[in-house]
Amino acid sequence: MIVYDVIVGGKIQETIRPKRQKLREIYDYVNEQMKDMKRKYGQGVQVKRRMVY
Repeated sequence: MIVYDVIVGGKIQETIRPKRQKLREIYDYVNEQMKDMKRKYGQGVQVKRRMVY
């Protein structure tokens, strides 16, 4: 499963876990969530992808 960590100021603030695993659906979902994260945390938001088994 692919999850995305939202990092602000070097600390993990949230983890985004898409419900679907198709790459196109994940891409659309993460882009939608990033708009919300930028509104919530400002412009200093980074996203790191990782695998969870």
